[in-house]
Amino acid sequence: MPMLAWPMGADQFINATLLVDELDVAIRVCEGAETMLDSDDLAQRLVEVTSEEWTKRRARAAALGKAAMDAIGEGGSSFNKLGDFVMHLSEKCTT
Repeated sequence: MPMLAWPMGADQFINATLLVDELDVAIRVCEGAETMLDSDDLAQRLVEVTSEEWTKRRARAAALGKAAMDAIGEGGSSFNKLGDFVMHLSEKCTT
């Protein structure tokens, strides 16, 4: 699903930029913990991300979600890299 980005601190601003500007699967609704949307503006943003105009973005979000799940599943790239890292650490700790 497309996302509404509302970064409030730390790395959330970088994550929001990635999702909004680079991957184009989110819209920025606010920025900062002190910022607040009124309910009408929030409802409008929800209508926007569920509209037909977002069909391609929804498909892209689904493809990215599948790629992430494949990466963390058994045999996936992240799964394998984590296993390699654990093996590397265990070798370093035994020497």
